[in-house]
Amino acid sequence: MKAPLDAEAQKALTETQSQFKQDFTTNRGFFTEADETALRALALEKLDQELLKSGSAEVTASELRSAWNTVVADFHRNNYWDFQPTLEKRPKVLTQEQKTFREMFPYVWAVIQSGIILKTAVYYFGIRSSNDPSTENHIFLYLALATSAGTLIYFAFRHSGKE
Repeated sequence: MKAPLDAEAQKALTETQSQFKQDFTTNRGFFTEADETALRALALEKLDQELLKSGSAEVTASELRSAWNTVVADFHRNNYWDFQPTLEKRPKVLTQEQKTFREMFPYVWAVIQSGIILKTAVYYFGIRSSNDPSTENHIFLYLALATSAGTLIYFAFRHSGKE
């Protein structure tokens, strides 16, 4: 920035940059990463031009916000400064922590499902079947055992091809 900013204006500039995507969105689609970078550079250039028009020695936060609003309004009034939005949304880039969580979640769920939920069902129907040895209670016990075994076999089958 060529225009001198006071401390509050520096903070306001950081705030406006964090809100960049909300200010420069369209209802027609999404901008590519290259277009977004070019848009950001052009917006800062236009902001600098707008601030230099004021001619003040040091730009205040309110002047910066007003100039930013002018730049954003100009972007929307002038057909997105001839940048063409695409209909495809950019794929979200996952952090390593998010990738690890997505890989580990099926295993954690299998432990919870087999170790807590299904074991509780087997214990419940086993106790019920031993207290009242009717055919209905035996069927529920065998159903719980089959479900427990089936879900673990399905999980093993589904994840057997992974390294």
